[in-house]
Parts: sequence; C-alpha cells; structure tokens
Amino acid sequence: MATAIRTAEAPVATLEPRSTAARIPPEVWAVVVLTVAGAILRFSTLSAQSYWVDEATTVHELHLSFGALLHEVHVNETTPPLYFVLAWVWAKIFGTGEAGLRSFSAVLGTAVIPIAYLCGRRLISRWAGVAAAAFTALSPFMIWYSQEARSYMLLGLLCGLSFLFFVRAWQQSSTRNVAWWGVFSGFAILTHFFAGFLVAPEGLLLLLWGPARRRVLIAGGAVAAVQLAMLPLAVSDTHHPLSWIKAFPLSVRIEQIPVDLGLGTLYQSSLVTYGLWGAGVLAAIVAGLLIVGGTPQQRRGAAIAGALAACVILVPILIAELGGDYVVPRNFMPAWIPLAVLIGAACTVPRARAAGAALTVVVLGGLVWAQARIDQNTQYQRPNWRGVATALGHAPVRRAIVLYGSGFATQPLEVYLPRLPWGPPPPRPVSVNEVDVVGSSFQTTARPLPPGVTLFARRTVDDFLVERFLVNPAWDLSPGAIAQRASTLLGPGPPSPAVLVQTPGPASRAHGA
Repeated sequence: MATAIRTAEAPVATLEPRSTAARIPPEVWAVVVLTVAGAILRFSTLSAQSYWVDEATTVHELHLSFGALLHEVHVNETTPPLYFVLAWVWAKIFGTGEAGLRSFSAVLGTAVIPIAYLCGRRLISRWAGVAAAAFTALSPFMIWYSQEARSYMLLGLLCGLSFLFFVRAWQQSSTRNVAWWGVFSGFAILTHFFAGFLVAPEGLLLLLWGPARRRVLIAGGAVAAVQLAMLPLAVSDTHHPLSWIKAFPLSVRIEQIPVDLGLGTLYQSSLVTYGLWGAGVLAAIVAGLLIVGGTPQQRRGAAIAGALAACVILVPILIAELGGDYVVPRNFMPAWIPLAVLIGAACTVPRARAAGAALTVVVLGGLVWAQARIDQNTQYQRPNWRGVATALGHAPVRRAIVLYGSGFATQPLEVYLPRLPWGPPPPRPVSVNEVDVVGSSFQTTARPLPPGVTLFARRTVDDFLVERFLVNPAWDLSPGAIAQRASTLLGPGPPSPAVLVQTPGPASRAHGA
C-alpha cells in the first residue's frame, strides 16, 4: 500500500512545474519576449551616437547644483522640470556619459512595451495588446527616444500610464483607478506641455460618460491645478525662444508627423512627401477591418483610442493655424500608445483574421526595414560631434573654432572639448594663432588663402569637414571679426558663423562623473 502511494505521488511532483508554466497565458510569454527584444534594441547601441544639441544642453544642466539646474530649466528649457529633476539624480549614480545618462530613457522606453500591452488588453483584447507591444518594441520612433537624454520617453511612459488608468476608470471607476489616473496625468503634465492634449480629453470623457463624476471632478481638478501652475512656462516667449520652429513651414512639419511616428528619422528622406497619403491609406485599412471584422466592443475601444490620438495630433495643429505654433513631430509622443492600440485592434479582428495578420506583417516589416535603414545611414542619425571633437584634437595654442553650421551646434563641442566656456565668448578681442573651421564635406578650401594663413590639417568626419589653419601673425580680433575673416577660408561660407575660443589642453572631456 505504501508503494502504491509513492507511485501515485511521483507523477504529481514531476508534472507540477510544467503545469505551473502551462498556466501562464501564451500572450504573456509573447510580451516577455517582446520586452526583452525591445530592451536589447535600446541598450545595445546607447553610446553608438554622440550627443546632439539638446542632449548636450541636458548634460551641461545636470552638472550644475540642484538650485542652478532648476533656474536653467526655467530660463532655457521649453518643458516643465520633472525629467531634469529625475535625470539629475540618475546622473549622480550613472554619470553623464552617453550610455550612463541615456540608460534612464532606455529603462523608461523598455517599460513602455508592457504598458502598451496592458492598454490594448484592457481596451480591446489580449492579442491586440500583444500587437501594440510589438509595434512599441520595434518602432524606430520609440527606439530613438529611448536612446535620447531628453524628456520624451518619460512623457511616453507617463502618458501610457495615464491612458491605462483612464481605460480602467472608464470601465470601473473605483477611487483607486481615478486617483491613479490623476497622479500619472499630473506627472505627465509636469514632464511636457503636450501631455495636456491627451489628459484633457481623457478627463472630459470620464466626466461626460464615466460612472463616478464626483471622483473624476476631484482628480481632474488636481490635474488642472498642475496644468495652470505650468502654464506660465508654456506661454513665456521671453525666456523660451522657439522661433526656430517657424523657420520650417508648418505644412512641411505636418507632413513629417506620420513619417516620424511611423518610420522615425526617415522623415528626413523623400518619404516625407508620401507621409500623409500613407497615413490616409493606413487609416482607411484600419477602419475597414474594424467595421468588417471587429466586434462592437472592439470598435468602441478603437474609437476611444482613435479619438484621443486625434486630439493629441489635430488640436496642436489647429492652435498652430491660429498663431500658437509648437508643432514638432516628437511632441506628439502622447499619441503613440493610443495609435498602437488602434492599429493593434485592426490587426486582431476575429472575423477578418487573414487580413489582420497581413496588416500585422506589413506594419512590423515596415518598422524593421526603417530601423535597419536608419542604422546603416549616418544621414538619419545624430550628427557625429564626438567625432568632430576627436578630429579637432587637443589645442596646442589658443585657438578659435569656427562653425559654419547653425550656432546651436556649439553646445555639443562645449560638452566634448575641455576649456570651452558654456555659451558665446565675450565680445572683447582675443589673440589666436590657430583657426579651426568646421563645415560640410561639400565645401572646398579657398584658393588662394589670405596672406599669413596656412592649411595645416584636413579631416572628414561623416558629413563634416574639419580644417586646421595656422595664422601668422596672430589674429587679435573680437570673435565676431574672427567669424567674418574665417568665412573666407572655406567656401561657400555663411555670413556670420559661430565662434568658440579654446585655451590649450587635452583632447577630450570626461563625462562619466
């Protein structure tokens, strides 16, 4: 009898781990795999590209004291302070090198993947959530901002959580769900002003059709108070110059939106001219699949996601037409998860499975193709200012570095090269024996050179041309006069290039501390 008991128990002990694993739904395994794959895509190349202008500004600010950081954010930044406060703490632990600082955004970007799944599962279906997670994991747009030391991925995470608890409050407006919606919505607004274009319609929908209006009024009032507190920062043109936005026609920036959200930095290619057409075709396919093959519940959930995404995208464009132009494609990050859920709903309709599967393959294939093209072409990557700094090398004598591009390009070199003060040099005359000109690879050296100027070295870094000129006698001029004279060394030169003045020292600056 004892033997019989042992025989009966043995199979149970052997099968228990297998039955536990079998109880984990297959879609959960799919999300785990997608999250791991998304993390690899985000973390494996964190330091492959150098800092660009805005990131260099972040690095400078994070080296300041906490009080000075808040002052700089108020004076120079166009977004609220939450990201900078959190990044300041992160930098104290992981440093301000590319991998260390960008890892904060990479962690946030990886966390967005399961959040997209939870949003899709709650609003549409489990496999719609898996599709949304897959789009998020492989999206060039999401990968790019998961590798950028700016606020956009924190914005994406918090807006995703706001959307998730909006859906939960819509379906079951418990005090907990409404409170968490208010918390994440408030944090999102403290990260970026464009969060309001998602949070406001969420609150309006909960008020109009939600079952617990009193709770929503309390939470919404708290969120509105945060928005009002941040409003002076949003409308302060004195401290936050955004004139560069209007240097690009609004029509061009509108064309860039669907390409950037879908294919990342390929919006810089000729594909941008087809962006609105492509978005229209995709919208028609999604609507057709939902109408023909979706259930009433799926269509209702997709309509909510689509309406919120439309508010995020269309309201700022309308405001821009009325004169308040802040339309930049990356600002539409709050629309990403609603859009992913909407497309995921169309890909998983039960009565048109083959067509939905085909759309899934096309969308995922397009994302993979776009990311591969970005990885293989430097024109779609961040400018290689780290390479330019290496080409400039150390300063054996006091020298002027003249930048033929936009004056904004001074910030990355001020991060990568030592003994360059932050900001433009003082207007007083300075004596330099060397003038290094950074231009574009299509430019050519002037022939003949002015008297007393000798071309000493010439290097090409991606699309940059770096030329070192020795000047004898030394130029004893103001930075503005140096800029005018240096514009004749490499042609065609701009009328007023930017100038940096560097004193002798080593070639590179450490940012790990």
